[in-house]
Amino acid sequence: MQQNIVNCTVSGHENQQISSLCLNLKCTFRTASCQLCKQEQHKDHEQDIKELNLIEQQITLIEASQQNMISILRRMEYEIQAAIKYINYSVETLIAPIENYRKSVSYQTIEDLGYFFKKIHTFDYPEQVKKLSQILNSLYKLNSSEEHNTIQTISIIQSTQQNESKQYFDQGFELCTKGQFEEAIKVLDKSLEICSTNIEAIFYKAEALRNLGAYEKSIAEYNRCMKFDSEEKLEYNFGKGEALRALERYDEALILFEKALKVNIKHFNSLFGKADCLRMLGMLEESLKYYNFALKENQKDFTCLKFKAVIMEEIGLEDFLQCYKIAAQIDPNDEYIQTKINLYSQ
Repeated sequence: MQQNIVNCTVSGHENQQISSLCLNLKCTFRTASCQLCKQEQHKDHEQDIKELNLIEQQITLIEASQQNMISILRRMEYEIQAAIKYINYSVETLIAPIENYRKSVSYQTIEDLGYFFKKIHTFDYPEQVKKLSQILNSLYKLNSSEEHNTIQTISIIQSTQQNESKQYFDQGFELCTKGQFEEAIKVLDKSLEICSTNIEAIFYKAEALRNLGAYEKSIAEYNRCMKFDSEEKLEYNFGKGEALRALERYDEALILFEKALKVNIKHFNSLFGKADCLRMLGMLEESLKYYNFALKENQKDFTCLKFKAVIMEEIGLEDFLQCYKIAAQIDPNDEYIQTKINLYSQ
């Protein structure tokens, strides 16, 4: 709490700042007391001087409470921005009245104390303390009420927005499961207009974009998921890795598949994605190892068996033909595999 600096007017004490008041009505010395006054003239009623200091400390605590309320509101700014379309006033509108109120109270408190200093020797001390206590209680209740009402209002707004955003997300999710990706993106965008940090809506928009072949856009959405949620989630790293693999950016994709496998070392799609990137980078033996890891999780995956057979043939392993035959049992209509079987069976 800011205070005006006033020097003592008692002879010989001119360089001393006023630090307290004497509240003893029978005291013949000045009520405004510096440290020297306290030591010389007010020894027998020093407790009276301490009383006002206690009151002043209580006022300081009230102002600190007000400042804390302002800090809480500012921390909520990010949440309010997410709902700005449905709020008729900005964060500054919420904060400014309370900021102005705090300033006015601080100024008025100083003025009241100055007036109190001048008049206190004529007042009935117990009665004035009672009145001041009532003022402080009123300020505390007002602060508590404003904080409660503000938080309650924001909570209601956020709850309404979250429900509306979820409704659009549910519709978008259902469209994704039906393969209607273009329609799904339109609905998911509506969900994100209401709540731009709806992680589920961002993720399924990324998935829909990837399925439509819009790989660069899908990567941007996967990056948003990582920004707002976590860079370690398996589904984000796998999805982004698949988009990069489709763009033939195999080195980058490989890093993402490895991050996904740190979360779940048995994740079939990430194992296959890593194996395929290694194959395209010419690392055939390492690629074969990961195709085998993938087949441990899904022994009948046709594509995995086919590429395993291709690599085995390329690096000269004898039993590659058997691998082609196993793949042919799953899809006997694949022309490439049938050509290989016919060629090496003669």
